[in-house]
Amino acid sequence: MKLTDNTILITGGTSGIGLGLAQRLQTMGNKVIVLGRNEKRIVEILRDNPDFDSYQADVSKPETLKDLPAWIMTNYPKLNMVINSAGIMHAYDLFDPELTLDELTAEINTNLIGTIAVDKLLLPQLVQQPEAMIVNVSSGLANVSSAAHPFYSATKAGVHMFTSALREQLIYAKHDHVHVVELVPPLVAETNLESTVTTEASGNMKLSDLVDAAIKGMTDNKIRVNAGAAKALRKAGQIAPDRTEHQMAGQMLKQYFPHGL
Repeated sequence: MKLTDNTILITGGTSGIGLGLAQRLQTMGNKVIVLGRNEKRIVEILRDNPDFDSYQADVSKPETLKDLPAWIMTNYPKLNMVINSAGIMHAYDLFDPELTLDELTAEINTNLIGTIAVDKLLLPQLVQQPEAMIVNVSSGLANVSSAAHPFYSATKAGVHMFTSALREQLIYAKHDHVHVVELVPPLVAETNLESTVTTEASGNMKLSDLVDAAIKGMTDNKIRVNAGAAKALRKAGQIAPDRTEHQMAGQMLKQYFPHGL
């Protein structure tokens, strides 16, 4: 797909991968709208990136998205790209008696339900464009589970499955002018998804390198962009998923819960 002269909505566009993609795509001659939940952060981003537009909503709360399609149709009727990058990640001890129901569902609501909701709400607009694209950000942990991140791993596996199903429904409905891309990042410490992880961590990929890989994959209409160490995780998930997950668990549980569970 030609990555110029598009109108693009990016959820989670005020930080991390979403912001990195927003800034790169804007310099390529696209109109970028960043969607975020924090009004103060949106103001900061627009100050530093005056060519952006913004929409305030919390993808984990579908009721805040109900007016989005009408707003897009009124202000950006040529919107033809959606990138779902909003995401949160936490390590959780499942034996912790203080682990609340809200904590159990927070990542599901943001990472999975938020992605599904935005795609579903904007699908009618996207299929009307001459060419369109949906990019859903999953993770290398969609292929092999991290025992320290049980909810994150589950949500990203869900994003992977949903993205594949969405692509096939579009093809079956003869809307194959709407390209569906799954962007599969490895660890990208610069995103601060986890504040305890440094850029020296094993498997870390520079944000700029991830953006490069994403742009190339989108240009080539790849159905899936396994970036950096995510390539090895996908292969391990196909060849030896049980052994890989057990080995990862031995390392990561000690790292995140050094005193045991």
